[in-house]
Amino acid sequence: MTRVLVIGDVHEPAAHPGYLAFCQYLEEKWNPDRVVFIGDLLDMHAVSFHASEPDASGAEDEAEQTRRLVSAWHDAFPAATVTIGNHDERVHRMASSVNIPARFIRKFADVWDTPTWKWVRDVVIDRVTYVHGTGFGGATPALNAAKKSMGSIVCGHVHSVGGVHWAAGPTARIFGLDTGCGVDIEHAAMRYGRNMLTKPILSAGVVIDGYPYHEPMPMGRGEPFHRSKFRGKR
Repeated sequence: MTRVLVIGDVHEPAAHPGYLAFCQYLEEKWNPDRVVFIGDLLDMHAVSFHASEPDASGAEDEAEQTRRLVSAWHDAFPAATVTIGNHDERVHRMASSVNIPARFIRKFADVWDTPTWKWVRDVVIDRVTYVHGTGFGGATPALNAAKKSMGSIVCGHVHSVGGVHWAAGPTARIFGLDTGCGVDIEHAAMRYGRNMLTKPILSAGVVIDGYPYHEPMPMGRGEPFHRSKFRGKR
């Protein structure tokens, strides 16, 4: 059985300045055997079918910022698994839209200089599936996915949902763990959510021997991971 730290949607270079330190704190607290990034490690704001914010960085500048920041995550968690999210593969989707075959696109590990990470669609650990969660929504996205797959699931994707929900039948019990995310709502790439009443839940997940825990990030004023404590560190 395995101790798994699950890092939520990071969206570099649009991550909260304290999210990396928070995840490192969780690693010390839980002493995991495995680390899984649940997807959307990258934001790729400037490479999209949607209009970009005019104040956001251009594609080349954003890519360089992302490469530098991903390097810090790679240094902190050198043996991680990354489940590929919809933002991570924006370049692949754009290429596909103009009939460029996947064989001409560089691998994630090569582009972002993460030779010791495994980039996968999903991974199963102790009969729990870890997947980004593209296509699932509602009040309990991970539980919705778990019911469809008939097994426990950990996912991210929906920034405004975090926590553990359960379903049970006569002979089985399954859970859905929504990790929350690590995004910075003040970043230009996150500006699309400024008028939404629901805001991102900054948090991560931990699964110990197949049992889930949700870890909200203490990021309010006066709390250890408030942004004021990380000024100038990115």
